[in-house]
Amino acid sequence: MSDSGVLVQKYNGDDSRFSVNKKEILRYAGYFKADIELDDEMEKILNQVIDEANSKISYKVCYRRLDLKWEEDMPQLPFENNSKKIAEFLKGSDELVMFAATIGLDIDRLIARYQRVSPVKALFLQAYGAERVECLCDVFCDEFKEKAALESKGCTLRYSPGYGELPLERQVDYFNLLECNRHIGISLNESLLMTPSKSVTAMFGIGQVCSGEARHTCSNCNKTDCEYRNCRN
Repeated sequence: MSDSGVLVQKYNGDDSRFSVNKKEILRYAGYFKADIELDDEMEKILNQVIDEANSKISYKVCYRRLDLKWEEDMPQLPFENNSKKIAEFLKGSDELVMFAATIGLDIDRLIARYQRVSPVKALFLQAYGAERVECLCDVFCDEFKEKAALESKGCTLRYSPGYGELPLERQVDYFNLLECNRHIGISLNESLLMTPSKSVTAMFGIGQVCSGEARHTCSNCNKTDCEYRNCRN
């Protein structure tokens, strides 16, 4: 398996692709699940949180792009795997992209400060951070989707450790392969939790017969008990 080595991509939050999706923030905050409408006062607080947090966010991704070989219908991944579901997920792929994304540590510090003085702002900050890191992942994956289209290829959905049949323990392999701490400042503790907390690791496939869909949507996910599931989809 050949690969490009670890590459780092940084983004400017002023890019139009990073426009804020308030509906997603409210979903992460639990508003839709609780069937609560956002009143004027809460919207004012949400806007204040967004304005304050924007200067604290830095968008960074590190990744590796690898050739993907197959043996007896199983992909030869750079870590232990015998899952037929992951094989099905990557079906048609001849390349694999493994990546880690983060929006930095400063928003964690801001959340910690507001947990002491304003639980509402802390809640909105948690939700905004989740929306921001997912937006970062979408932007990153969409770039590969556009590049793949030029080669008449497509991209699979992204797949993260802890989802489906990819054990959370695979986080260790991701960190070893990507050197996340050295490249973009993400560390992993003994409980397999990442710092900064608003960080994601994932992989996706690229190939001739892939779906061409690199974004995750709740309608494509079978985890119906997820607390962040968009019940309005």
